[in-house]
Amino acid sequence: MNFISVIGYGWTGSSAYVELLKEFNGVGAFPGEFRIAKDPHGLAYLEESLVHNWDFVGNDIAIKNFIEYCEMLSRDTGIFKKAGKNFTKKLDVNFMELTKDFIDNLTDMSYIGDSSLHRYKISALKYFYMRIRTKYSEYDYNNSTKMYLSRPSDKKFITESRKYINNLFSSYARQNGIDTIVLDQAISPTNIVKTSSYFENIKIIIVDRDPRDIYTNLAKRNVLFGADINKNNSSKKYIKWHLKLRELSINDVINSTKIPILRVNFEDLIYDYKNTIGKINDFVGNDKYHKYQYKNFNPESKYAKNNVGMWKKYSNQKVMAEILEELPEYCYTSSHY
Repeated sequence: MNFISVIGYGWTGSSAYVELLKEFNGVGAFPGEFRIAKDPHGLAYLEESLVHNWDFVGNDIAIKNFIEYCEMLSRDTGIFKKAGKNFTKKLDVNFMELTKDFIDNLTDMSYIGDSSLHRYKISALKYFYMRIRTKYSEYDYNNSTKMYLSRPSDKKFITESRKYINNLFSSYARQNGIDTIVLDQAISPTNIVKTSSYFENIKIIIVDRDPRDIYTNLAKRNVLFGADINKNNSSKKYIKWHLKLRELSINDVINSTKIPILRVNFEDLIYDYKNTIGKINDFVGNDKYHKYQYKNFNPESKYAKNNVGMWKKYSNQKVMAEILEELPEYCYTSSHY
């Protein structure tokens, strides 16, 4: 099974490239983002606790956090329901059963134990009741619970993770008649080497975008520090954030020479469509061809055109000038722009 992860730094236009890749024969895309490798309590965090920063209580908590995270990914969501990603339905697998198998394969043993750390998550009322029972009962009631002991080697963790990922997608690939699956945001652009190691065969497309358009997008939404931008109308925090992410990403790309990586700009998909298609075609492989052109992404559409050069209509052009002055190498230039 082959994977292509399209990644960005937030609001860079990765979803447009995901839609484009779906136009190639033998290629399908998982609906929505797939972030299990890089999210907090995901695979990278689990590996850190089980392999590199081991403690017998810490590894138990890391496994439970991973299971809890996967329960969120597995479940459906809706009115009066907890947040969920509905991976069980999207992948047509028993997501939690495969997760349990993965954890079982990594676990040396389980036992009934206790730690003060387990008590931090219970309610004040339950903690009070537990203390009363312990004080007045002839039995030693406490917060004993199932605990995991797991200390896999680095190689075993990677092997089991790859098997886990392949098992999650095997039914999806078979039902859709595809051999290449596109994943949006599966790999961290600032931790490429680690997060890509959980996939057996993976290529990465990194999408960037004019920082002035990213700023304009953030200013329209109360996400990340969008509210801060709206309040202060300042580029200082944004410029610092932008530079730090790119700096970390470039350093990681240098260390990931064995991983096929293609860097592209969102704007090229609109202003240099033909050449961009050629680059994508060469990157995905000679056995793929652009079979369904314009089916999912049309560079001439109103949606595409409205999402480039947004900064030109921003109310405070002084801020745009500051971004250009501090981030000139990231600002898009073209005769069409």
